[in-house]
Amino acid sequence: MEQQFSENLTLARFVTQCSKSVREYSVPQIPDDLLIIIFSLVTGKSVARFRCVSKHWASVLRRSDFTELFWTKSLTRPRLLFTINFNGKLFFYSVPQPHNPDDNSSLVATPYQTCSFPKRLLANTFKPLCGLALLMDEPVICNPATGEFLTLPKVLLEEKDLPNPKEFSKMFCLGYDPVGKQSKVLCMTSSSFDERLTTHLVLTLESRKPLWRKVELKFLFVRNRRMSFGSICINGVLYFGAEFGKSTVMVCFDVRSEKFRFINTDEVMELDRRFELFNYKGKVGIHRNRYNRYENRYENRFVWWVLEDARNHKWFKHVLELSPYEEKMVENTKIVGMTGTGEIVFASYSHLPISWCRVVFYNMERKTFTRVKIEGFEVEEPRVKKYIDTFIDYAENVEFM
Repeated sequence: MEQQFSENLTLARFVTQCSKSVREYSVPQIPDDLLIIIFSLVTGKSVARFRCVSKHWASVLRRSDFTELFWTKSLTRPRLLFTINFNGKLFFYSVPQPHNPDDNSSLVATPYQTCSFPKRLLANTFKPLCGLALLMDEPVICNPATGEFLTLPKVLLEEKDLPNPKEFSKMFCLGYDPVGKQSKVLCMTSSSFDERLTTHLVLTLESRKPLWRKVELKFLFVRNRRMSFGSICINGVLYFGAEFGKSTVMVCFDVRSEKFRFINTDEVMELDRRFELFNYKGKVGIHRNRYNRYENRYENRFVWWVLEDARNHKWFKHVLELSPYEEKMVENTKIVGMTGTGEIVFASYSHLPISWCRVVFYNMERKTFTRVKIEGFEVEEPRVKKYIDTFIDYAENVEFM
């Protein structure tokens, strides 16, 4: 018994000395400034993982100087973002946006965290802005890189504004003020019964308790369904289409001042076609759906307009004629935007099988098409309907909402 007690005492002293030795000669902790530099070089998905390593790392990765540095670097390394609406869940994938890719090459998509929502979302996901995506129909603001989502408060109108709630429609747009560094959501409710019942509300995301505020207007306008889909924010101004009297106009909403102005559209745009907005080298571009519903066919050319002079309402028209070979290259695709390097990007229609997913880049200077296949999606199942949307110039944002 005495021998066993002596051995246990000796072992306890040995362990104590070893622990003391480890404490005295452990590797020094990495300085926070160096950690920030290292973490800014990895992907948003890796940052989300590193937050779980320790409380100290989590605090470092939540610092405002780190999120600002990461966001700045993300802008220089844009990605393609893919959203897949399937079986009540929303899947996010992304790949580095290729620069001068080889034709018939392929990229493997990296999955983000899957988001589940209490209600079924519509298939449409609006263009991401500052790393955030606006989803319908709650609406919901989601950060694909962190997996967070924020359900916005319901839009409640006064009883006198609701003679028949079923006649009201809502449109939500996401805008960003680069000066004040604030994200805001604009909501327009309109009635097909009486345009005087149209209301405009604004919500600031960065506030602790986001609430809808009413924005007063001197002129009344209603939503234009042909051009309102695909609203876009460029340099702090939110653009979307509307009807002002009997005319179609482009509405410009200054996110910082929360004031409206209008730009007349080209008369040719009055045709009964579907339009979508995109960023054309820092200017507003509108492209027309090349599907001719009267003849039930796709035209062999793409037409788009660029707002060259907003003050004088001047638009410049572009036409891209396709050869039979080029038409085959962009078959079953639609324009999803233009990259910062000036390439028009086509992507597969959202309702097509995921295995068909591809992105086509058109270089306007060389007049060449390059096709890239996207692989790695893990939600493919036979005989189940899914919707996939493609977005360009996506920059990861690791700031918590």
